[in-house]
Formats: sequence, C-alpha cells, structure tokens
Amino acid sequence: MTTSLQIKARIAQIKASGKVAEPHTWISATSVTKNGKKYTYYRLLKGFRVKSDKEAQQSQKPKLKTKMVSYLGTADSYAYREMQQAIPQGSRLSERARRNEIARLLKQLENLEKQVDADKSQNKRKPRQRALTLL
Repeated sequence: MTTSLQIKARIAQIKASGKVAEPHTWISATSVTKNGKKYTYYRLLKGFRVKSDKEAQQSQKPKLKTKMVSYLGTADSYAYREMQQAIPQGSRLSERARRNEIARLLKQLENLEKQVDADKSQNKRKPRQRALTLL
C-alpha cells in the first residue's frame, strides 16, 4: 500500500518533468479588428460545474460555467507558448498522460486521507465505563 508521502513525491516528480495545466482548463482565442488589422489574443479558461435548484429540476447534468484564469497575450508571448505546451492537444499524449496521472494520484491521496480520518475517529472513542450498581 502506498503512503501519502509516496503519492506526494510522485506528484512532485511528475510536475518537475514539465509544466502541467490544471484539469478542465483550455486556451480560448479572441479576435479583435483595429484599424483594418486583425489581432488575436489568448486567455486561459477553467470550466466547473454548477448545479442550482432550478437547473436540477429541469436536467440531470449540472451546467458548465467558465472562468478566466489568466490573460496569455498574443501567439508570440511566453505565457501563451508555455500554456500551449502544458495543455494536451491532439497527438501529444505525454502531456495528457502526465495530467491524467496527477489527477489519479490526487484522487488516491484524497481517498487515503479519508480512510486515515475514519480510522482516527474510531480510535478516539472512549471505552464505556462499567455500570455502578449498589446492592
């Protein structure tokens, strides 16, 4: 069985091998026309599911909301190129494999911590005191 230290060490090792984007993130392009020229800017977006009471009654799937994480600039910017390498696209399976491996390890770490917390809560129970009886 693996320990939490081993899992954390493996996650650190994967992150050290190259930049890995967070799960559910992607790059969005926005085009702007200024003085007859077309400029394209990029942003890093993150998606998350929100389930409200009204939506829950209508559909089973929660709605996907997006939030801008950071502004990446143009295609020539360092931030854009770095994020493009970090987010898996198409045939670049090594980045996708690293991203998925980190997600799997984080889930495993979460389950391990839940199990440890459950074991601690069971051990905290005090033994029952014998009933005192008078004769």
